[in-house]
Amino acid sequence: MPIIGSDENEFSNELANELIQRYNWDSGIFYDRSYGNEPSWLVSTSAFNRWFELIQENLELNLGRRLAHAAADSEELRFDLMPRPNGFFNLNKKSILKINEDWRLRGLGSLKVPSKSSKLEKLDLEVHGRLQSSFSSGLANAAWEWVVKKRHRFRWEDNGKNIALVHLELDDLDIAKPKKINFDWLIDSDVKVNHIQKNPLSKPYELEYGGWELMGERHVMLSRDFILRLVDNITTYATDCSKPPIVIDWSIFKLKDSETKVWGAIAKSSLDLFREGEELFMVAQPENWVDASQAELAEHGLGSIHSSKGIDNVGGIELSFSKIFHPAIVTGILMGCWSRSEGRNAKAEWIELDGQRRLRISSKSEIANS
Repeated sequence: MPIIGSDENEFSNELANELIQRYNWDSGIFYDRSYGNEPSWLVSTSAFNRWFELIQENLELNLGRRLAHAAADSEELRFDLMPRPNGFFNLNKKSILKINEDWRLRGLGSLKVPSKSSKLEKLDLEVHGRLQSSFSSGLANAAWEWVVKKRHRFRWEDNGKNIALVHLELDDLDIAKPKKINFDWLIDSDVKVNHIQKNPLSKPYELEYGGWELMGERHVMLSRDFILRLVDNITTYATDCSKPPIVIDWSIFKLKDSETKVWGAIAKSSLDLFREGEELFMVAQPENWVDASQAELAEHGLGSIHSSKGIDNVGGIELSFSKIFHPAIVTGILMGCWSRSEGRNAKAEWIELDGQRRLRISSKSEIANS
């Protein structure tokens, strides 16, 4: 949606340089250089919160705890790559400073820890500039466990408009460390795609509590590892859910029934979020999808289309990708784009052709070719 940006003088060139240096933007993906080039989703906080709300509505589930544990596990895995501070004095304080600097460049707010708290069995932490309290509490729990090298149970509550209050209690349980989630969608190709716009991170406005705005809206960087864990956590509880009302053929991915429901809910939520935004999207010719889609995909780190062609005379298209962040998110957004351009509801199908997986989008209703 069109937003009035901040005054030109308020943009932080220093922060822009830090963000651009950390996140390598290539063929529509932001690769986090500080985290093994893990792909990251650049999303506004309002969009993410609404997207998650829509997923809960589409599955008719309360998923706050699933969100918290996905955030905690993903953050714990990230800390394995973060070197600890050197020296013998004030190590906890140095660790918190290191965490907050990392969170600042991810737009996640800042962690506040009470003094002399490292030996307490129970304590309360605050996350200023929270995303959602459940999400931010998961981050805070993983952060504190990394600082003190001890496991904790955690719960959370809102504390004012922008603060999550995280209640921690020492836990002696021996819990296995999270492992990297493996996946192979066989969608990415070696074809490079040139961006048609400037780097979206080039004009950030820094916020006081460890966040930043782009074009007047606060944004965050969410890793693909976190999204994969969130999907896995939700899938465990989706067995008895109904399939969301969206027509997508995922069969080439060989998903389990519960996975199909969750991918469908994510796609439906991404489609609904696009529709609610009322963005203008028009495509005159099938080949125009390569450039036209960049505002919705590449500029958010969701990937890019390298070729597109028509498959019928009523707007149907076949898309091939250079890179993709997650098929369910991207499929939903592109179905929303297609419906906005064609004025009709869409259906989608993933196919495999010449060793490459491609996405086809066409009219949900049968229309005679003219």
